[in-house]
Amino acid sequence: MTLQASNFKRSLISAALLLPLASMAEETPDEGIPTWKGKAELGIVNTSGNSNTSSTNGKINLIYEAEKWRQEFRLETHQAESEIVDDNNQEVTQKTADRTYFYSKSDYKYSEKSYAYALLDYADETFTSKDYIGNFSIGYGRTFIKQKDQQLEAEVGYGLRRFQNRNEVIAEEEEVARLAGKYSVKISDNASFSQELITEFGKAFDVYKSNTALTVNINSSMALSVGYEVQHTSDLTAEDIAAGTEKTDTITTVNLVYNFL
Repeated sequence: MTLQASNFKRSLISAALLLPLASMAEETPDEGIPTWKGKAELGIVNTSGNSNTSSTNGKINLIYEAEKWRQEFRLETHQAESEIVDDNNQEVTQKTADRTYFYSKSDYKYSEKSYAYALLDYADETFTSKDYIGNFSIGYGRTFIKQKDQQLEAEVGYGLRRFQNRNEVIAEEEEVARLAGKYSVKISDNASFSQELITEFGKAFDVYKSNTALTVNINSSMALSVGYEVQHTSDLTAEDIAAGTEKTDTITTVNLVYNFL
């Protein structure tokens, strides 16, 4: 990662951490509304024999809920490696996936169903067409369904994207439009389903994301989650096409979930 990318990453994370502090200091949660909710996920896959591969992914999610404010923080990582035979007929370990993702979002609820939001996120990639992508956006959100067993939200926003193409030293910036929606439903007393769709439109390229998860509770604090994530980037550089880079990345996960708040 270049020094420019490192400085941009630190600036984004600092802004994301400072953004909610004023609202959290001023707001006192209503009785019956938890101050914090938190969960951590971990999944590990190892294979041996004819092929030796390993994959790990981890997630941490924190949510602060008050009468007028809602804050959410996410940190995600995905690592994978496999053993291959090199040109010297020696077995070597080669990394095949390396991704870190940070997300911070603040919502101000000015009515029962409507809210304004500010969002910062940063994805540090290794095996995609972009070295990193950082986004800042503000916008409007609306809760269309809010029931005990299900919830549906949609958002529209406008912001700035900063990114750096692989093998380039100069970062680029552009304006983006953002559309997002999230639906969650409780299937039974012990199972729930969620679907999140995000689209980011820019002049250089568009990004489409889909996160699907089915979670089954084991007890009051532990659960098992099966997830399927898709990310599609609309345009690739000539160098990416020559290197065989795909436009679409998918991740299937089976994680153990611990609800610690």
